This record gives sequence, C-alpha cells and structure tokens, in this order.
Amino acid sequence: MTHSGTDSTTLTWGVPECPFTIECSARVLDDIRLAVTDAFFSLPRGGAEIGGILLGEFDQGRLVISDHAALDCEHAYGPSFALSPPDEARLRDLQSSYANVPGGLRPVGWYHSHTRSEIFLSEADLAIHDRFFPEAWQVALVMKPHTFQPARIGFFFRQEDGSVHATGCYREESLEALPFRQMPAGAPTAQTLDGLAPRSFRLAPVPAPAPESAPESAPLEPASSLPDLALPEPAAFELPIPKFAIASAPVARRSMVVGIGIVAVVGILVAAFEVREMWLPRVLAAIRPVPTVTPPPPSPAPALGLSTIDREGQLQIGWDRSSPAVRRASDALLEITDGPLPVAIQLDTAHLETGSFTYARTTEKVDVKLIVHRKDGPDLREIASFLGKLPNRQPAEDLEAQQKQRGETAKQAAKLKADMSAQAAKTKRLEKEVQSMREEMRQQQLRRLNNQFPDK
Repeated sequence: MTHSGTDSTTLTWGVPECPFTIECSARVLDDIRLAVTDAFFSLPRGGAEIGGILLGEFDQGRLVISDHAALDCEHAYGPSFALSPPDEARLRDLQSSYANVPGGLRPVGWYHSHTRSEIFLSEADLAIHDRFFPEAWQVALVMKPHTFQPARIGFFFRQEDGSVHATGCYREESLEALPFRQMPAGAPTAQTLDGLAPRSFRLAPVPAPAPESAPESAPLEPASSLPDLALPEPAAFELPIPKFAIASAPVARRSMVVGIGIVAVVGILVAAFEVREMWLPRVLAAIRPVPTVTPPPPSPAPALGLSTIDREGQLQIGWDRSSPAVRRASDALLEITDGPLPVAIQLDTAHLETGSFTYARTTEKVDVKLIVHRKDGPDLREIASFLGKLPNRQPAEDLEAQQKQRGETAKQAAKLKADMSAQAAKTKRLEKEVQSMREEMRQQQLRRLNNQFPDK
C-alpha cells in the first residue's frame, strides 16, 4: 500500500485473490481513524465500536473510495457494532440518500471497528454484508485501534466464486496518522551590523553663555559652514546597553521557563488521558464509591425446538414451527456438519412452516445448527447433535438377486420334496410287491412239498 503524509494521497490496496483494485483517499482513512479512536476511548475496557458506509465509484476493475458517511448506531445490544431494527432502518435511509444522486458518489461498501477482537468478519458482520451490500464489487473495511500503536486495517471482498474469506484478511496494513503541516522556514532578510556603511555626524552649534559684563562677542558661524566629521564604524564605537534591554532579559527568561512548564504540563495531561483506564476508576471509586447494582437476569431466548430422529439412515430434522420466533422469521439457514465440510441449506418461510427437513446421513455423528433471521430482533441460533451407527444398507440389485435366489431355492426344495414323496410311494409299492412275491414263492414251495409227500 502506498503511503504519504498529505491528505490528497490515494492509498492502493490489492491482493491476487481480489478481482479488482481498491484505491482509498488517505484523508478518508484518517477521518475514520480519528472517529474510531475517539469511540475507543469513550468507554473503559475496549470503548464502543462504530461503523458507516464507504462512498465512491467502481469502473473497469477499479474501486475508488473518496468519502464516507457515519451510521448513528444506538448500541442497543452493547458496545459492539450490532445493528438493531432502528439501526437497520437508518442504514437503509443512509444508502438510499446516496443511491440516486446523478453523477455523484454511491455506496461501495461499509466500514466498522473491532476493539475487542482481531480483524475478521463475524457471522453478524457477514449477515450485514450479504443483506445490505450484495454487489460483487462492494467491500467491507475493518479497523482495529490501539492505545500506543498505529491502527490496523483490512479489506474483505467477494472472490470470483462469490465467497468471502471471512476468517482473516489476506493482507493487513498499519494506518499512520497524517502529520501536521509545518510553517515554511527561511533565513532573515535584514542586514547585519557588519554590512552597514559608516555613518557621519554633523556637530550642532552650542552657544556659550556670555557674562553680563563681557562685551558683545562676535556672531557665531552658522552650522552649515562647519566641516563634516567622519566618526569610526559602529563596530569600533561602543554604545552603552539600554536599560530596557537589561530589564527585559529576566522577563524573557521567565517567559521561556513558563512556556516549557506549560508544554510539560500539557504533555503530562495528554499521557494521563491516554492511560486513564488505569487510574480513573480508582480515583472515582475513592471519591464516590459506586453502589453495587445487581442486574436483572437476562430474559431467556425463544426456543426453536430443534430435534433429530434417525429412521434407517434418514435423519429427520425438526423444529417448532409454531414458535413465535419461527413465525416472525424472514428466512433461516440450516448448517449440517456430516464429515469434514459443513453443508449450508437456505430455508425460506415456506420451508420453515413445514417444521422438518430430511437428510441422508453418511457418518455416525451429525451436528445440526439452525440460524433464524428475525425481522424485529437479532438472529436466533440453536444446535442439536445425533450420534448413532449407520444401518446395514444393501444395493437394490443385491436384494433383487437374493429374492430371486430365494424363490429358486424354494422351488427346488418343493421339487425335491415332491420327488422324495414320489420315491417314498414308489418304495412302498415295491416293498408290497416284494412281500407279495415272497408270499407267493412260499406258497409254491409248500405246494411242491405237498406234491412230493402225498398223504398216506
């Protein structure tokens, strides 16, 4: 970033990830720095955070920031720069006042300070950036003040794919204060005593008093007829020191001492003001003890009723659609962490009214976060988790093949059973035939024996 001490300098900022170049007036950055520093010292332990819009123009890959307009934040949620509904209305009015100016400046982004955290964009900052500054060339400036060191700044922008690297700035810069202008210094133009020409003096006539009894003297010669006498140069002619110079020397010395004392006292007062957070609370506590006031307990945030139920690997994500926070929501964001990367799903009012969402999980642990954007208040967040084993899933083709194989096996079993029944019947029939043949053979043997031995 180029830097100079004049208020007409343009500071240029750019990184390879940014699709355009950012040029900002040094005067604008210094004005913002002064306002941020003043708010930083307005309260103990971090001060107040402020913000506003950046004004300029964008043309052919070049974003020029030439002015700014501060936003009057009421800090309804504390000293941080969190916008309440009236703040959002004022921000819309501030944008619209510069939106239709013919040939003038237009909002090219916004700025705000971080006094208690580093330079990054929080979820609330991203929500403001996406809602009020949706253009691809609009940027966000974050400034972090410091008590004894220069302030630091960082720009955030949308990349080619539309994403914003919000966890940190690609390049931070130190913002030095613009120096004061000095009066021009030059050598005095008056001549010194060494350069003066020798001066000549003419003697004035001095009449001598005549005694009363003395005769009249001759008339004196007129002064014009007297010769001119040249005196030595001023360097050789020593004049006595005037009394006013002798009397004014101690006065000048006293004035110099008083001036040095005033400067020292002012320096001490400025240093004490810079570190007032260290000694001012103790002095105030010693003079007038602060009564201990127990703040009322904060009202609980409206519940969203977020829940998760697994049904054969299908995760049923539900919420209370009759909740007042859900019914007054403008939209919502459902974040599902099922693996290394989270999945963000945008929900409109119609999806919120259904009260459920089905997701096919792929791991045993699934984290779910529901962020509801309300029209009349801050965003609400609720988190739920599910932990359980995955069901044994088989492809449909394998199931069909198994069913087919089972059918064929059943047919074969039935056929074998029928064949066994037939074989058993055949065996019984053969056994009967063998038994009848044995009986017949026995009868034949008996007949033969009777024939061989007839009755006597």
